[in-house]
Amino acid sequence: MTQKTPSDSVPSGSSYRPYYSYAPEMKPIENVSRNAAASAPVTPAAPAAPNAQAARPAPRPAPRAAQQPPAPPAKKSNKGFWTVAALVLILVVFVSAIYIAADGSSGSISSGNKVAVIHISGPMYTGELPYGSGYAGSDSIAAHIRAAVDNSSVKAIVLRIDSPGGTGSCSQEINAEIERAQSSGKPVVTSMGDQATSAAYYVASQTDYIYATPSTITGSIGVYTVHYDKSAAYDEAGIDVTMIKSGEMKDTGADFRPMTAAEEKYLQSVIDDMFRIFVKDVAEGRNMSYEEVLSLADGRYYTGNAAKENGLIDDFGNLYAATDKAAELAGLNSYTLYYPDNLTLSSLLF
Repeated sequence: MTQKTPSDSVPSGSSYRPYYSYAPEMKPIENVSRNAAASAPVTPAAPAAPNAQAARPAPRPAPRAAQQPPAPPAKKSNKGFWTVAALVLILVVFVSAIYIAADGSSGSISSGNKVAVIHISGPMYTGELPYGSGYAGSDSIAAHIRAAVDNSSVKAIVLRIDSPGGTGSCSQEINAEIERAQSSGKPVVTSMGDQATSAAYYVASQTDYIYATPSTITGSIGVYTVHYDKSAAYDEAGIDVTMIKSGEMKDTGADFRPMTAAEEKYLQSVIDDMFRIFVKDVAEGRNMSYEEVLSLADGRYYTGNAAKENGLIDDFGNLYAATDKAAELAGLNSYTLYYPDNLTLSSLLF
């Protein structure tokens, strides 16, 4: 937004008007002549000479033209801008129509063999989260996997993961769709980006093959929760809290008081239960023993190098190594890539 400078503003009540000015009032010259004639002494007029021409009055000077105000500057037309905007919109609609007709495939428009690439990017939570928001919602990811399974032209799926993790429930909802894909005969391969840790590794561990780079950060097998004791801040602010509850543990984790020893023990049991599920599922997904995974599951991160040495990933490679592997597992000689979660005009509008 453009701001006016002090010189652009006009104080209330000012006689100044932008683009306009006024000439000082001028008295007609004839009035001055009449007044001068009225004040002069009267003398008798001399007799007119015979055949003498009547004296003509001296011509009056032409009045000065009033100064014309300068014309305001012409406004710039926005016609060119709107023309360009309309052309760009038409182009976007045209390209989107081609993309939709191609069903999101790269390469030629074909209903033949496809490998679907589905992204899991950002912190992971259950529910529906807007595309491009920086978070990964289990509803949309599961829907993309399910749609790829139900699409007869899709023969395999690659999960492109770049996430620090999230909730266990989000992982388990996505894992259910991975299992459904595998049961339908469609292999699922993981391609890790910069990181795939904690809940993101939980998802990767359930796929048929995992690619990463030597510098990818992965692992971090573990579960945690946090309790904030803000009772001192409540006391300082003079806030008294009265809790009315149905059971002893109903307000476990409340921040207006310290946690009791019994509550801490109870929360630890919840974390331990979730941890056992995590380790068991990773062991089954990676064809490792529970003890092998447990020895690696103290919460630490692993580089891609260390992860490969410990059996947490299968090989080094980028996205295209992963799509080639997915095609190989599906028995495809050729394929096109299909991106069901690509940003389109329709996803922006609807």
